[in-house]
Amino acid sequence: MLKPSRPEYYAPLPDIGMALERIGLDPNGDYSPSVDNLRKLMYHHLTHVPYENLDIYDYKRKVDFAPAHLFEKFVLNRRGGYCYEINGFFMAILESQGYDCYALSGRLLFGREFADPLGHRTTVVNIDGESYLCDVGYGSGCAEDPVNLNAAGIQDIRGGKFSVRHHDGGVYGDLTLVKHLDDGTEADFYTVYKRPHTLLEFIFPNEYISTDPNSLFQKKRIVRLKTETGSIVIDGTLFKRKVGNEVFEEEITTNKRLYEILTNDFNMIVPRLTFSTDFPREWF
Repeated sequence: MLKPSRPEYYAPLPDIGMALERIGLDPNGDYSPSVDNLRKLMYHHLTHVPYENLDIYDYKRKVDFAPAHLFEKFVLNRRGGYCYEINGFFMAILESQGYDCYALSGRLLFGREFADPLGHRTTVVNIDGESYLCDVGYGSGCAEDPVNLNAAGIQDIRGGKFSVRHHDGGVYGDLTLVKHLDDGTEADFYTVYKRPHTLLEFIFPNEYISTDPNSLFQKKRIVRLKTETGSIVIDGTLFKRKVGNEVFEEEITTNKRLYEILTNDFNMIVPRLTFSTDFPREWF
């Protein structure tokens, strides 16, 4: 019988209580499998763990989504990550609470004219005979609650409208997550293949996307976090804070100011950057 060549990817999180506290939940609370609890876990994850690519863009570090590494990065250093990391951390929490869940591989479609290689990881959760797509690792604009894959028609999800279009494989996979925009048009968000993927299958796509010079993550800094009142975002060198319908913007011009925003506004523990792609050398 074959054994996984990288057993570290199948290990549990070192301390699930600390992981629950990281997403703002009582470590002694009851989060057993139910749709309501799944919504709670997903919402708390989205509002506590930022979507970010600092290791790729600023720190030039290898992206490792093994649970022990995610625990150090997400819990001990209060960081975030991109889809392979952030959806992996979320799925590890779900598994610890007894959820029947598995990882899927997807192809991003939104804003694209051509089909790119598979480059997204998401999660499906089965509860009471229904299957739910749960994605906390897209960055922005995706469904912020579980999407029922068995439901027909448009689903209203925290103010966003989504539906699921089913296919018979091919370049469009087995199903596409469709977003319905305010102007009445539709946008294909991404397509996924329903076959459960082992974590080993994400190692090479993660390596490719995090190191390819043409990858968006190599081209600019991205840090995003949903808040109770809106969001906070670093888009390249622009810091944006959304409160209700108001947006406050600030151009980041120094490494020191970037460090202040990451540590004070995003509450991260990060090394001080004395040099980056965007700003001149600076000691502080």
